[in-house]
Amino acid sequence: MKKIFKRLLTVALSTTIAISLVGISKVYAATNDQTLLNTYGSKFGKDGTCINLSQLQNQATLNVVKQRYNSITLENEMKPDALLGFSPNLISVSAAKALGYYIPSNYTEATVPRINFNTIDQVLQICYNNGLSLRGHTLVWHSQTPDWLFRTGYNANGSYVTPAVMDARMQFYIKTVINHVYSSKYGSVVYAWDVVNEYFHSPATSGWNKIYGSVTDYPQFVKNAFRYAYEAISSFGLQNKVSLFYNDYNEYMEASDIVKMINFINNSGVKYCSGIGCQSHLSSTFPSADYYKAALQTFMNAGLQIQITELDAGSDNDTDQAAYLYNIMSSICQLKKAGANITGITWWGLSDDVSWRHSDHPLLFSSLYSPKASYYRTLDAYTNVFGR
Repeated sequence: MKKIFKRLLTVALSTTIAISLVGISKVYAATNDQTLLNTYGSKFGKDGTCINLSQLQNQATLNVVKQRYNSITLENEMKPDALLGFSPNLISVSAAKALGYYIPSNYTEATVPRINFNTIDQVLQICYNNGLSLRGHTLVWHSQTPDWLFRTGYNANGSYVTPAVMDARMQFYIKTVINHVYSSKYGSVVYAWDVVNEYFHSPATSGWNKIYGSVTDYPQFVKNAFRYAYEAISSFGLQNKVSLFYNDYNEYMEASDIVKMINFINNSGVKYCSGIGCQSHLSSTFPSADYYKAALQTFMNAGLQIQITELDAGSDNDTDQAAYLYNIMSSICQLKKAGANITGITWWGLSDDVSWRHSDHPLLFSSLYSPKASYYRTLDAYTNVFGR
């Protein structure tokens, strides 16, 4: 038995790895010609990672990204605070119009905040020139949105504005950002937007809740946000090419509420919201693969498009992480094979050493060039379901 066990754990050449046999009925060893891109990217459409501009500007890193992925999500640089700044730079409505900003007819204020598109423009060009797609992340979010955006005169010391004023501001922001992207010669790389992020986890102290009230399954301002985004992409004829998502974490704990809300968003006869972005910040101790799979099944049964948008899985050790991710990725693959409209999987970071959860070692690579056992077990999960 010792000899057999030792032989199973032996690394021979570069194509055989240490694997966990717990709960696995059939085992393949990942081979040199298998990558995330030619397995998951081929079957699911979008195979992505989370990144920032400085990483993209590093040619060695960019080369690795292109070998492994066909899609990226900016970790922070498309969020509202990155575009608006921590203090407002106000310009007149006429100056904003001259810059191409969208000013809705119900906008009654004399000024709007200037939006800084410098990073977005550079990223769009890099993606376009290197065959990468981009998820737009994110437009409406309680976190990383400056509080002054919600206050009278865009003044941090002002009172919170009325829902009508905020509706106009939200429409200005959403349509200006989307219009800027698709007016660019490089804008075609953006195939999806997280229109609203983490609504079900927004605190009572957030500007959105201060203005619109507490969290419900039927939030009108969330529906308005999706309508504004849909109108923007439709003005470019992209309503059948670009998907609009509600994105959230712990989505497996909120699945029924998410379905209710998306049905409310789409109850006017127009499918403003395409589906659910499942962040999937997991741990090897929770949720179980069965619990996670049940949520995806709920979204599948509701006819929603599904994207796994921010996947990582913390663990105390590589062996547990590899076994856990094998089961999670097997569940995703099984539902895809059964007909679930899962159109993308994005890993939230290039490697553990640059992850926001670096102490949990949550990714498939410990460093850029160092794959872990979980990387190979992720490939094995794909092969066990779909074959080679």
